[in-house]
Order: sequence, then C-alpha cells, then structure tokens
Amino acid sequence: MTKRSLLAVAIATISIQSVQAAPFLPMDARGLAMGNTGVASAQRAHAPAYNPSLLSQASEDDDFALLFPQVGVSFADEEEMIDEAELLSDEIIPRFEDTLDGATGLETALSDFTNNPSVQNRNNLQASLANVEQSITELDDSLKNISGSPLSAKVGLNFALAIPSKKFSAALSAGGSASISGRIAYSPADSALFTSYVPEVQGLLDFVDDVDAAVNSGGTIPLPAVPTSDIIDYSGFDDTNATTAANTVGTIGLSDAASNPDLNSSVQVVAVAIADIGLSFAREFDFAGEKVAIGLTPKLQKITTYHYADEVDGFDEVDEDTLKDSKEDYSKVNLDIGASYRFGSDGNWMVGLVGKNLLGGDFDYKDVLVQPKDSDGNPATEADGVTPKSAYTIKGGSVSLNPQFRAGIAYNSEWFNIAADVDLKENDPVAFENPTQYAAIGAELDVFSTLQLRLGYRTNLSVGNSDMASVGLGFSPFGLHIDIAAMANPSDPEKEAGVALETGFYF
Repeated sequence: MTKRSLLAVAIATISIQSVQAAPFLPMDARGLAMGNTGVASAQRAHAPAYNPSLLSQASEDDDFALLFPQVGVSFADEEEMIDEAELLSDEIIPRFEDTLDGATGLETALSDFTNNPSVQNRNNLQASLANVEQSITELDDSLKNISGSPLSAKVGLNFALAIPSKKFSAALSAGGSASISGRIAYSPADSALFTSYVPEVQGLLDFVDDVDAAVNSGGTIPLPAVPTSDIIDYSGFDDTNATTAANTVGTIGLSDAASNPDLNSSVQVVAVAIADIGLSFAREFDFAGEKVAIGLTPKLQKITTYHYADEVDGFDEVDEDTLKDSKEDYSKVNLDIGASYRFGSDGNWMVGLVGKNLLGGDFDYKDVLVQPKDSDGNPATEADGVTPKSAYTIKGGSVSLNPQFRAGIAYNSEWFNIAADVDLKENDPVAFENPTQYAAIGAELDVFSTLQLRLGYRTNLSVGNSDMASVGLGFSPFGLHIDIAAMANPSDPEKEAGVALETGFYF
C-alpha cells in the first residue's frame, strides 16, 4: 500500500525544519509589532538592522543601548499545503488503501473473479473498480495540488550594542538567521501509475473473457497474448495450452507495484544560514543648511548552504550524513548604507532610505543524489532488486543575496509614533517561495516611557492574499526593555505567522 506515513511524515518533517526566506525582515520585536517597519523609525540599537544612519538621529540625552537577545521565528504555508496534507493523510490515502485491500477492496474482488469469473463476481469487481477510480481521482488531484507548494519560515538570533551621537556614532551588531525552503514534488511517473489501475483492470476483464472463449472453443479460438502491465501480475499464468491456461487464471492478481507502490515523488529542502558581524558608523552632515544623517555598516558574513532530497516513499527522517555532505561554506564582505533626514517645525518627521547587502553575492548549493530505500529505510542495493539506474540526481542551484532597497517615513512624538516602509524593488526568495516586495505601516503608543502598545500591517505587493497583521507589547522601566510581538495573516493565521522576543537596556 501507499503507506500513510510516507507522505504525512515527509510533510511534518518539512514543516518542522522549514524556515522562510524573508529578504527584508529583521526579527526584532518592536519592528515586527509595527508591521516590520523601521527604516525611519528604528531606535538606537535597532538601527543597524534597518538603517545605520538612525544612530545619529538619537536625542542628546541618549547614551548607549544594548539588545540581547533578539529572537524571532516566522512560518509560512503560502499555498496552505499543510491543510491539504492533513486531508491526504487522514482521509484520502486511507480511503484509497481501503478500496485496494479492504474487505470488499480491489485485491479481494479481483482474486474472487479470476478464481471464479461468475456474473456476481464480475459485478463485484466492477463495483470495486468504480470505488478505486473515485479514490484515485481524489488522490491524484490532491497530490497534484500539493506538489511544489512551499513551506517556509525564518529563525533569527541577534545582538546589538549602540553608542548614538550627533557627531559620530557607532554600533556593533552580530547575529545569525536560518532560511529553509521545502516542498514535495509529485512525480508524473507516480501519477501515471495511479491512473493506470482502472484501465489495466479493465484490460484484465477483457483478457479473462478471451481466455474463457478460447478454452470453451475447443481449440478453434487461439489463446490471447498475455498483456504487459505494471498493475496486474500475469507471471503465474501459463498459456502453453487451453488446459494450463484454465488452471492458472486464478494466479492473476495485483502486482507488487500496485499493492505496494514504489513512488518516485521526492522531498526537497534548500537551506541557507547566514551569520554576520557588523560595525556601524553614522554622522550628521550639513547640506545647504539641512542636517542629513549618513550611516554605513561594513559586515563580514559567513554563508552556509544545504540541499537535501529524498524519496517520499520510505522517507521518515533526514539523513544527517547526507545533509552534512551537501554543506557548502562561503565567506563574504558586504555593506549596508543608509540616510535619514529629520524635518517639520518640531523635528518630529523623519524620512529614511537604506540599501542593504550592496555587494550582493550568489552562493551555490550542491546536486543531491536520491537513493532508493529498502523496506528498512536503508539505501537499496542490487540484492533488493534495485539497479544503480534507480538512483537519480536532483540538480543544485544557487541562493542569491541581492541588494535590497527600502524607504520609510515616520512621525515621532513623546506619546505616539507612526511609521510606513516600502521595498523599492522586488526581492527574490531562497528557492520555492513567492518573491516579496513589502509595504508596511505601524503605530506605537508610549505610556510614560514605561509601557508601549504597538500595532502594524504589512502586505506583499508581489503576491495577493499575503497580508500580515501584527501586535506587540513593550515594558521599559528604568531603562530595561522587554518586548514581545506576534504577527499572522488576518484571513488565515495558518498561512503565515511569527513571533519575536527581545530584551535590552537603554541609557
């Protein structure tokens, strides 16, 4: 049978290990709560992640700020693959299995018919075949719907120490993020196998009729040629003469390929982990009497890529040795540059512009060999009836760390802050997800510089139905900051969601 677990476990494993590619999505709690805004509204130690020039926009009373840790995670199921996977695992696959080997399933009905091709047994087989056709149509359609649908998420852990100043400010930031993109690829060969059950069994009915006609003709009608089939096993049938044919019709039944399909569909995961350490510098400059802050962050990055693939059939866990073998390490120097300008009669308004990862970079992930497994989940050998040709390679590719550009505007007051950001270009995904071009808005109510209430909204201009609503809470007595945030798709929280937490000290 199709082993319910082979699909359910594969999907569950991707769900746990998948991490979304979010091209411009720092994982800080304040920014996430305000819709992932920050290019014109980030404060002190948050500035390196959004716009380093904001280090020089702090007030004269601001001293240093420390953030540790910043922790965030987001998860995205863009095509609602998990719901379909649960339906497959809980209902569709069990229903298909039951139509094959249940009490009135195809295997029993077929055996009864070949041993005694009576009218009643023929009718029973036809009824069983109708049930199989319905369940296969449902199974094939569902697997086609789920094929290629990405699961993704992002995990981040960061640290920042900032010393703001109008004349010259600096910040040290370090952290890492993991982005993994996973999918299941439904093989056309598997689809062809499933959809061949009904026509092959119909062919069996015709074959048995032809054998009976030949046997009953007393030799005037020749025995029919034995069909070639992946679904029906004719190996026990002996067509030497009418007598041997009549005696061996009952040996015909479902093949191993039909009763226990060896699927070619695969699980594929592409992952990239980025660890970086940056030193940010910023200063205000006078341009025709206007104060404009310029900041830059040179940073050293270590990029690691992974590519993992396995057959869905027999897959139950990631092979750590295979995963390690796919590892590729790269080192890269990169650069962020930002600018910001404060305006308005009271200087409450701010506009910002930032370019991140301006030196770019492409990082390859390896080809991966998919090796068929035996019944115990170990790599199959020729002793298992598997030839070296059964293994196949899924081609590698590259993850691009392209320059990202974002603009923002914010209004800041003692009690109330509001911000809006927009990506100026579309950002590529890690592998299988949709591209992103975010536009976001957020607001913060600051009660006596002790309690902060935050709301935000973000949309992806590249894809419909991908809006995100966010909320957050900050508690900041005596310079200690504790911030939490959560976000979710307002129409379907299972489609995408995330949380973030951070602690810090502001003086």
